[in-house]
Amino acid sequence: MLLELFGSNKANNSPQIQASQAKPEAHKAMGEEAERKAFSAYAQQSGLPSPSEWPDNTPLLVVPSHRASDVEYQLSCNEVDGESSISSLPMNGCNVPFDGPSFSGILKSRMRDVPIPKDNVNDMSNKDYFQNRSRQYQWSVQGRFKKRIRFDKIVTGQEFGRPFRNAPSSRVVKKGLDLLKHKLPETFDCDLFSEEPCFEHPLLAGCQYFRIDRLEDIEGLPPDSDIHGIGEDGNIIEDTHLLEDDSIPQDGIARRKYFAKSSNLERYYFEPEFVYTFDFFANFFSPARHRLELTPFFSVDLIPYFNGYPLFMSMAKEKDSQQYLWATEIWHKRLLNYDESPGRMARFFSSKSDDGENIAETVCESVAEND
Repeated sequence: MLLELFGSNKANNSPQIQASQAKPEAHKAMGEEAERKAFSAYAQQSGLPSPSEWPDNTPLLVVPSHRASDVEYQLSCNEVDGESSISSLPMNGCNVPFDGPSFSGILKSRMRDVPIPKDNVNDMSNKDYFQNRSRQYQWSVQGRFKKRIRFDKIVTGQEFGRPFRNAPSSRVVKKGLDLLKHKLPETFDCDLFSEEPCFEHPLLAGCQYFRIDRLEDIEGLPPDSDIHGIGEDGNIIEDTHLLEDDSIPQDGIARRKYFAKSSNLERYYFEPEFVYTFDFFANFFSPARHRLELTPFFSVDLIPYFNGYPLFMSMAKEKDSQQYLWATEIWHKRLLNYDESPGRMARFFSSKSDDGENIAETVCESVAEND
């Protein structure tokens, strides 16, 4: 995901970035009432309750995505929030089994600065996991594919069903992407100014840790036990020896760089007889505040941009069929407010002045240096 762009994805290749022109006239042509209805449509389709019905102690809900309605989650380890009829996913590292047409497994997620149940029975608490780390959220998936699929055909990313509101100028975005392209895989596909903005890249070019196991080598399966292959530090232990190729690096950073190349991805397949584990985290995006916190003194509020759509918390899909393997979404109360206005920094980036481009360059260089 582009949020992993602000994580630790180092791939020294040239991404495929499409520079579509923004078309703000498309939604501006709608009347005010019609635009408000369109803004709220996806939240209504998702069955979200009114923000007044959300828990008082958090502005967030993390829920199964309406876009992946054929994936079923067993939310037995999480409560139904307050009096609402919607069940949210736990953010304390609790195992959540799920099953879909192409993949079956378990998902565990963590998020910084959000309330968690007091009866957290996991081996590692959120406090211990995030201590002395800059990570803002994390998720892991472990499970099996139901059919043989080539590595490059499974992608992750972000998708929005409506054009961005208050979008930064195309010059600023292009400048930022040009500066960060050394951190992106050559298979990164990005179109942020279309009527349905999106970006995606292969799952293996983005996940920080990855492992493959034989089912018979795993003692005890989740949810009765924890995800197999977790180290004492809470990270998945990288292990790709079952690919039987000594040229594949055995550490996460080098492996991501290796699989950033299409020619390497196309040589391998996800096989149904193996158990695969994917581990993701991001450093600079704070879901609790929905801000890119790029430095201690510089952050950008993302809420005014998304135009009624949430970010994926976790997601993987088949590129050819567009069928989701899994997908969960982060909803913030402010995302449901049509009248949410951009802050000073967002307005500054939306301007066509050279100052916005210069600041974008400074910020991107800072991100690269602190990666």
